[in-house]
Amino acid sequence: MRRFEIGDHVTVREATTLFHHRTQAYTRGHTGVVVEHRPEWLIPEDEAWQREDGRVEPFYVVRFRQRDLWPGYTGLDRDTLETEVAEGWLVPAEEGMQ
Repeated sequence: MRRFEIGDHVTVREATTLFHHRTQAYTRGHTGVVVEHRPEWLIPEDEAWQREDGRVEPFYVVRFRQRDLWPGYTGLDRDTLETEVAEGWLVPAEEGMQ
């Protein structure tokens, strides 16, 4: 069962890890919108250690405004970036951040 639906506002957790992961540092702490569901997949931390019985979790495509990601961004306000994020890295966005 998925925790988030398309259109939900989510924030990427501010977390660090010593293990392999696919969550870009520049998205951490930022809020975006879920725009697509991706299949469940072996989480990168288990994939890196070649665990055949590793844990799986849903992935999402999250859209961010580039202006929100990079201070001083000089592009258009409508410029966005979409990236895949594992469910474990996402939390519901706070009310005031939507």
